[in-house]
Amino acid sequence: MAYVHKFDLNCAGRDFVVGDIHGHYTKLMQALKALTFDAGKDRLFSVGDLVDRGTENEQVINLINTSWFYAVCGNHDDYAIRYHRIGRMDDENYRLNGGSWFIEKEANDREMLVAKLELLPMAIEVVTANGRIGIVHADVPCRHWNDLENYFESKAHRQRAMWARDRFERKDVTPVNGIDHVIVGHNCHPTILTLGNVHHIDTGGWLPGGYNGHFTLLDISKPGLL
Repeated sequence: MAYVHKFDLNCAGRDFVVGDIHGHYTKLMQALKALTFDAGKDRLFSVGDLVDRGTENEQVINLINTSWFYAVCGNHDDYAIRYHRIGRMDDENYRLNGGSWFIEKEANDREMLVAKLELLPMAIEVVTANGRIGIVHADVPCRHWNDLENYFESKAHRQRAMWARDRFERKDVTPVNGIDHVIVGHNCHPTILTLGNVHHIDTGGWLPGGYNGHFTLLDISKPGLL
C-alpha cells in the first residue's frame, strides 16, 4: 500500500478536512449536518486520531468503509495497531490516554478493528481550487512534500509524522516545500493556527463539555483557504 494517497479535484461537491475525532461520532455527525454535508458528492478528509478518549470509537472506525470519508493514521490509531500487533505495551499509559475501550475488547474484535485502521495511509494529497493540499497527522518529516513516499520507508519518519510536536511548540513558520498547504491535527488549540503553510486544525471537538472545544471542518474546496 502506498504511504501517500492522492485524490483528484472534486468536480461534483465540496471537500472538508476535520481535526482529531477521538471517538466522538455523534458530535461529528452533528457538525456535518450543520454544513448540509452531502455524502453523495461531498468528501470528508481526516487528520487522524479516529479513536480513544470518546465512547463511539467503533462507529468512527466504520467510516473508513464509506465512499466519502478518508483519513490518515494518527498516533492514537497507531497505538491501537501496535497494542494489538506487538503487545508489550504500557496498559496504564494507554488507559490514561483513552485506550480502555480497546484494551477491554476480545482479541477477535480488536483484530477486526485493527484491520481497518491498517488501511489508513500516512499522508493524503488532494487537488483543490487552492492548489495541492497535503494532510498528515502531526508534521511532515522532510522539507519537500514530494520526498514523503521515500521518507516513509523509515519507521522513524513515520513516527515523526504521527507524533511530532516541535513545529507547533516552537511556532516554526518554515514552509513545507512542494505543496501549497499542509493540514495537521495532533496539537489542540482554541482556533486554527497557521505556521508557514501548515494549518493546525485540532480545535478540541473531542473535549468534554465546558472546555469550549469544537470540530473545525475546513472547506478546502472553497478558493482563498485561510
